[in-house]
Amino acid sequence: MKKYWLAVLLGVSVLAAGCKGSTDKTDTAREAEAENKETEDQEKEALKTDGTKDAILAGAGTLSDAAKSAYRSVLDDIYYNQQFPNGLELDYNGSDLSENKYGVYDIDGDGRDELLIAYTTASADGQMFLIYDFVEALDAVHEEFTGFPAATFYDNGVVRADWSHDPSTVEGSDFQPFTLFIYDEEVNTYEFLGSVCQQDKPDVYYQTLAGGEETEIDETVLKDWLDFCIGDAGQIEVPMVELTEENIKALK
Repeated sequence: MKKYWLAVLLGVSVLAAGCKGSTDKTDTAREAEAENKETEDQEKEALKTDGTKDAILAGAGTLSDAAKSAYRSVLDDIYYNQQFPNGLELDYNGSDLSENKYGVYDIDGDGRDELLIAYTTASADGQMFLIYDFVEALDAVHEEFTGFPAATFYDNGVVRADWSHDPSTVEGSDFQPFTLFIYDEEVNTYEFLGSVCQQDKPDVYYQTLAGGEETEIDETVLKDWLDFCIGDAGQIEVPMVELTEENIKALK
């Protein structure tokens, strides 16, 4: 009988020890889970910028060493000297240059990643959205697009660039004047499609098309034109990072 109870007591002791070990393990697991969650939160916070950088570097992986070197050179010239390719002159207002942004992305769908720059550290007239393509045969960058920085890109090759200023004197109007461009693969540039603004009359728009004069149109004509040019094309979200020394050096 004593042996029986001894066995029972030993069993209970082992069970209790097992339960305590299980409890300790659960507490440890909870602590580890809390630590992992904190680490994940920190990583998610970091990925708000690093994730975008990773996307850019992944896109840059399709570039040749010569192309990456050329793009870095363009960014270096802008960052350190405020100089732009092809003699383009834009002013500089003395703001922090990291307010500008850049990306490497095949925006025109030609299979090569372009260099995209949103340059905003300038007066309103000097701010630009720039696109450069690297031409292997010339060992140089080619300018595809210069337009105002508030640009929306569509997957049918159209770009809508809002104007930096509004000439309208119509009180209460929230219409934003804009210009449309479309990518022309043959010349490897974005060509002018037309622009629209208001001036001094409500519900009247002034449209200028390629090679044409300014004409008055109403809202119906404007809508039909936008439907024809853009239609149901989707917007392209371009990954961009701040223009900093670190981000420029990451393009390698």
